[in-house]
Amino acid sequence: MSRDVAGLARLLDAGPLPARASLVIVGAGITGLSFARWLSALGLRDMLIVERAYPGAGATGRNVARLRAMQLTEELCHVAVAAQATYDRMGEELGFNVLFYRLGYLWALYEAEEMERMARAVEMHHRLGIDSRLLAPDDVLRLVPVFRGGDPLAGGVVHDDAIVHHDAVVWAHLEHLAATGRVRIASGTNVVGVARGDGGVRAVLTDRGRVETRHVLNAADAWSNALNGLAAVHAPNRPLRREVLVTAPVHRAIDKAVTFYRPTEGWFNQTLRGEVVMGVVDPDEPVGHDQRSSSDFLRRTARLMVRKAPGLADLTVIRQWAGMYDVTPDHLPLVGQTGQLEGWWQANGWSGRGMLLAPYLTRLLAERFMGAEPHPHLALFEPDRFVGTGDAGNGDEDYYARYARPRDATRR
Repeated sequence: MSRDVAGLARLLDAGPLPARASLVIVGAGITGLSFARWLSALGLRDMLIVERAYPGAGATGRNVARLRAMQLTEELCHVAVAAQATYDRMGEELGFNVLFYRLGYLWALYEAEEMERMARAVEMHHRLGIDSRLLAPDDVLRLVPVFRGGDPLAGGVVHDDAIVHHDAVVWAHLEHLAATGRVRIASGTNVVGVARGDGGVRAVLTDRGRVETRHVLNAADAWSNALNGLAAVHAPNRPLRREVLVTAPVHRAIDKAVTFYRPTEGWFNQTLRGEVVMGVVDPDEPVGHDQRSSSDFLRRTARLMVRKAPGLADLTVIRQWAGMYDVTPDHLPLVGQTGQLEGWWQANGWSGRGMLLAPYLTRLLAERFMGAEPHPHLALFEPDRFVGTGDAGNGDEDYYARYARPRDATRR
């Protein structure tokens, strides 16, 4: 229950939209809420968040919020460590328990090539102060006994990584923003157009009226490309469905969040209440907006999980759902101000890392918005890096291969 009912009522007021705003943020997920939080702390007022459904309705409320510091490149590791530290402080800063806890993360490996690649990654992690460990097959089985009797493991990699509860994060931000009085959220509101003039943004047109503004943040994620299109801004993002299921609670026996990539990407972990959440990706998932879950997903997940982790075979599935990834060709987000339209800011294309990266990168973006020099970590996510490149591929290659390319292969 809210500790500031009146403040939340003002924040979520369903009355007429304001005639103008200092900034219009499109999307009330973790990205939009975080950006508003940091800008409020820097003194910006009269912000409007436009949300097509309700806060957290998109990817923010449809994921399992794993916060992994161990990545496959040094650049991403530096950013991920800082992002994880942002969550470590979040509950205290917002005065609300966001259920951040270090469950631990394990990469299950099935091929010698994976072991060789990850041995190099672990060496890199250690140079950066990330104490990941390469494991032999027996070590993996001791840590995650449900693998016993399944496909032979080549080994694994483990690190003390974290999970957070997405609903708690959303609610913490809503309460914080309500207390500031500097933001309003217009739920159930669709953007239908963008007015341009003299090379810059002049207004956002919605199905509830026009809002004059010189600045817009596109935080619509899976719907970001459609919004960019209304502004005649080019970005190669693609929406892809990802599905999840959850089982009835059982005795806690899985002490790590587990992911594997061979032969098909899949993952599972056990919640604090004992449910097991899991999923296996469809490598042929078509591009498009589809938040329905499917019987094909249930069959695919059950078949592969039982083969790899027989200890999961007798669990009872009670619910499944789907959400959207907003995927860029290099699987890295677009974060910054585009040069294509003055006043148009991007924070989208998270490619499955939005819960991890958004609270940290929106802080850097907010500082930039208020006139600070760009932080070096933003350089990796420059929003116009695909302009003139023919979009540099479609992002469908093997997970490891995405990060093996030279970093400038997708840049202008």
